[in-house]
Amino acid sequence: MLKDKLQQFFKIDRRWIFLVLAIVLFVPIMKPLGLPNKTIARDTRHTYEFMDKLPAESFVLFSLDYDPSTRPELHPTAVAMIRHAFRKNLRVGVVTYIAGSTGLIEQIFETVPKEYNKVNGTDYVVFPYMANPVAVMTQMASDLYGIYDKDKDGKDARTMPVMQGIKSYKNMSLVVCITGTALLDYWIAYVGDKFTVPVVGCVTAISQPGYGPYLQTGQLKGLVGGMKGAAEYESLIKTPGKGTSGIDSLNLGHILVLLLILTSNIILLIIKYL
Repeated sequence: MLKDKLQQFFKIDRRWIFLVLAIVLFVPIMKPLGLPNKTIARDTRHTYEFMDKLPAESFVLFSLDYDPSTRPELHPTAVAMIRHAFRKNLRVGVVTYIAGSTGLIEQIFETVPKEYNKVNGTDYVVFPYMANPVAVMTQMASDLYGIYDKDKDGKDARTMPVMQGIKSYKNMSLVVCITGTALLDYWIAYVGDKFTVPVVGCVTAISQPGYGPYLQTGQLKGLVGGMKGAAEYESLIKTPGKGTSGIDSLNLGHILVLLLILTSNIILLIIKYL
């Protein structure tokens, strides 16, 4: 009798399993659960610590170069790092060399500055999209205003309080490149190495291993990799976001699968020895 009841477990309509899995994945996406994140990658921690140690009013240049295809992995890190910069009262400048990034940048600066009462032109500036990254990076080495004389809204960048004292890389404390392309390599080669500007990066998980040599030589001061890196950074700033939601969802999905496997094997053993 018991054996027959246990065997019913293996006849469950798979659609019920898919429904439970969908619920398990959906709940954390709607609201981060903040499951314990006990393993923070060394390179993510170095990225956080480098920015955290910058004096207030330091100027940080963000190069946000990702489009909707890599948004799930990179956008949460961009939000987390900009939150960190605002929390530390750093001045923020934003550039991009990917046309598809402009809408994502607007999303960030429609909401995040309001959380910290930051004002466009005073605390941060968003520059317009430029198509030739190497030419732009080279120009900024001597005179930033030779290429970025106006912000994305056409306002004079020279007169903005956020840009006071900023003319070239020598006046910047850090460059942060968040990209799903090879643009981080450009920042390292054309800016970090040539002008000794500290550079940190955020890349997709599949690209992360290729930047190991740059970390070993000190050409990169830190690196955040993929959605896991985003969740780690959110954990460090104690502000759960989409990175935490994504990792919570994956973890709960894995736990559900493991529970189903474990339950199935236990039932099979019971049936076998009944």
